[in-house]
Amino acid sequence: MPLVLKQVFASLPQMERGVAKVIGGDPKGNNFLYTNGKCVIIRNIENPAIADIYTEHAHQVTVAKYAPSGFYIASGDASGKIRIWDTTQKEHMLKYEYTPISGKVKDIAWTEDSKRIAVVGDGREKFGAVFLWDSGSSVGEISGHAKLINSVDIRQKRPYRLATASDDTCSSFFEGPPFKFKFTLRDHSQFVNCIRFSPDGSRLVTAGADGQIFIYDGTTGERVGSLGGEKAHKGGIYAVSPWVSWGPDGSQLISASGDKTVKLWDVGAGTAVTTFNMGSDVTDQQLGCLWQKDHLLSISLSGYINYLDKNNPDRPIRTDAKVHLYSIQGSTLKDEGKTLEAKGAITDMAYSNDGAYLAVIDDKKVATAYSVADGYSLASKFSCDKAVFLIRCLQQLCLGFVQDRENPEKAEENPEDFDFCIDSAAHSLSVL
Repeated sequence: MPLVLKQVFASLPQMERGVAKVIGGDPKGNNFLYTNGKCVIIRNIENPAIADIYTEHAHQVTVAKYAPSGFYIASGDASGKIRIWDTTQKEHMLKYEYTPISGKVKDIAWTEDSKRIAVVGDGREKFGAVFLWDSGSSVGEISGHAKLINSVDIRQKRPYRLATASDDTCSSFFEGPPFKFKFTLRDHSQFVNCIRFSPDGSRLVTAGADGQIFIYDGTTGERVGSLGGEKAHKGGIYAVSPWVSWGPDGSQLISASGDKTVKLWDVGAGTAVTTFNMGSDVTDQQLGCLWQKDHLLSISLSGYINYLDKNNPDRPIRTDAKVHLYSIQGSTLKDEGKTLEAKGAITDMAYSNDGAYLAVIDDKKVATAYSVADGYSLASKFSCDKAVFLIRCLQQLCLGFVQDRENPEKAEENPEDFDFCIDSAAHSLSVL
């Protein structure tokens, strides 16, 4: 009997501290995509549980972008290879494959007619290339940088303009096609992590590790201002929301920073309209963002995808992590259509020995217990013979139900009394 794919349970993005994560947006506004390992993950923005996956790369995939037509996706990997594949069929048939650079691909951009692609990243001979999508023929030269290029974008209307951002603290401005180097932008003092044109092409924005955001004229490349005065963020900025990210009228954008905030900006006024405080842990650093239709998304260093709420900036509408309940029927699982939410994104969970309670721990190290008999309602306290403790034991984060009914407070002194231990760092379960 042949195997039939029934459903994809999408993984979260694979993140690296200090490295921006590019989130691609569907031009129709229905999906978004990111990478993990050798896979490209496509998810529905209204219901992220609806997902698809592309697994044909031989090396770690680093970035993926939709063509403006929506019919194809270009994805790049750590070897410098670009694969262009179909989005309309479940098989995702490969259309073309190229190796435009010899190192890791950091970013990809298409022209608005879906006929030209710019690719940037690391390499031995060059840090970028721009070519025709259906032949690989060069349509210009990406030059002007001394170190790897982190970001690239193309103005989505004629006359075309191409811009790049690099670790050499500079950005470059190109005219074309064929694209030719015009001049260098030298306003940043540290790595330039992201560069994006507004949807109408009137503005260009750069964001850097120096915490600054600069605005330029999209046609001439002349600097016209900056956001936030001396600094837009207290930490380095890893992303400004790409593609359709400046709001419907092009007057707003969002930025994601290592200072653990995302900011919504009024570009005309140069001021922050809203600041989203994402937490205080290192894993709350914000490394990517996307503005698509009415959805504002960001990605934390932890990998969690945050749906931001303008009306409640200190609490996202949802983070992409919940407990889904299933019943076991023979050798299959049946979705009960019920989900549980903790205070934060969920990292571990376990049932008590008698099955009376389900304990959940979130990324803020807060433990929450649910009563199974009461339909998984929140248990404000346990019965006298049960207790849950969150402890640090041998530098492991442990969650367990204590066997010592008379003296449950001994759990921290005697971890051997635990029924089990969950090691969050190793993602392992041990029976004690």
